[in-house]
Amino acid sequence: MKRLEAALSLIPDGCVLADIGCDHGLLCLRALETGKAIKTYACDISAKSLDKARKALKGRNSEFIESDGLKRVPRDFTAVSVCGMGADTMLGILADYDGAATLVLQPQTEAGEVRKTLTEKLGYRLTREITACERERFYPVMRFEKGEQRLDDLQLLFGLHAHTPTEELVGMCAKLKKKYSAYKPTERSERLLVAIDEVLKNAADFKNENR
Repeated sequence: MKRLEAALSLIPDGCVLADIGCDHGLLCLRALETGKAIKTYACDISAKSLDKARKALKGRNSEFIESDGLKRVPRDFTAVSVCGMGADTMLGILADYDGAATLVLQPQTEAGEVRKTLTEKLGYRLTREITACERERFYPVMRFEKGEQRLDDLQLLFGLHAHTPTEELVGMCAKLKKKYSAYKPTERSERLLVAIDEVLKNAADFKNENR
């Protein structure tokens, strides 16, 4: 499953969607076409990106907002999507938000930090997660909703399915193992390799149990 498809599948049905960093507006367009959203706010800090989104969404129930994050977005949205950003940028956007909308997030970096901050500091629970695969690269796509949750260390690093890994998660971990094994060992890389091996072992055990 590709990133756009994964993010779309995690958006709640019939929502009012605020897409932050909307770029060409394709997620908003697909959300409106499929009935996932009844209205969208296409938001981007780039005026050029918003012009592209306007063309894609012409005639659709969408508003276009040049905004740094959620600061200028009307508060009637019930879902927020933030995709393709680094963890620091993403968490900076969400730190200023105190509502209860469903969050659909696809961080480009430090997905573990996103999971940890959302569940341990911002009062969210990770309810669904997909490891998307596109052009031989893997991307975690996550859905968070308000509530309490405690993820263990392995889940913080590798997601909701770390103990029952999907084929895509196994592919991501195998690729990471090859990458980190080629580096000079550090304390961090050694910890990651141990965790990766645990996920891969869980995958083998899960496969054997379900034969």
